[in-house]
Amino acid sequence: MSWFPGAAAAAWDPLGRALLDYHRGTTSAQIVVHSDLWQDEPTPVAEFYRPEGQALPEIEVRALGLCRGRVLDLGAGAGRHALDLQRRGLEVVALDVAQEAVQVMRERGVLDARCGDLDTVADDRFDTILMLMHGIGLVGNLPGLAHFFEHALRRLTEGGQILCDSADLELVMNPEEAELAIKRGDDDRYLGEVEFRLSYGRFRGEPYPWLFVDPRTLSRVAEAAVLRSEVVARGTRGAYLACLIRR
Repeated sequence: MSWFPGAAAAAWDPLGRALLDYHRGTTSAQIVVHSDLWQDEPTPVAEFYRPEGQALPEIEVRALGLCRGRVLDLGAGAGRHALDLQRRGLEVVALDVAQEAVQVMRERGVLDARCGDLDTVADDRFDTILMLMHGIGLVGNLPGLAHFFEHALRRLTEGGQILCDSADLELVMNPEEAELAIKRGDDDRYLGEVEFRLSYGRFRGEPYPWLFVDPRTLSRVAEAAVLRSEVVARGTRGAYLACLIRR
């Protein structure tokens, strides 16, 4: 999957349906995350829905505190971050490719929730582009990261910023995972390029590529796109928050 809608819809359909079911009251629902690197991981849908009373990770709290001006919440999911920003008085456009997620956001009170990708806001400009829950992974791979920066710059105001979190997989892999990653790397694939697939009940999503990018690589790719990258917070298991500012 990428941030282009054609590829995204089929990949994210299980999550959209799971979020809507959770919103309707099926709070025990689980979604299964399949990957080519880790074992299948059943995950409570609550971790994606983020109920109002649930505390957010410190990295996300830090990111929300850094948001300024007009904000694009890209890959907004169930809208928890958008709702928090609205309460602080910021203007937020919450964007997601899953129609069910957009429905959930609207019902939760997100004022401007839209279904689509960056092309949906081609004529808009933002002071902050927010991509949390490892949302920068939506770009798929390193070439996709460079391509994304090219398009994101057109949506940023002068001095605008991108706030995103990711993880350095080298810091968290156990020996078995590292061995598998090395075998996978026969095709020169970057370590953080992973293939995922989601399933929820009878719904099976299409496989999609995902990128975990280490801070050094992120900075290098950003520099080529005339963005200055700075790590502004660190979390557990190699996670970090980066602020990329248009120079």
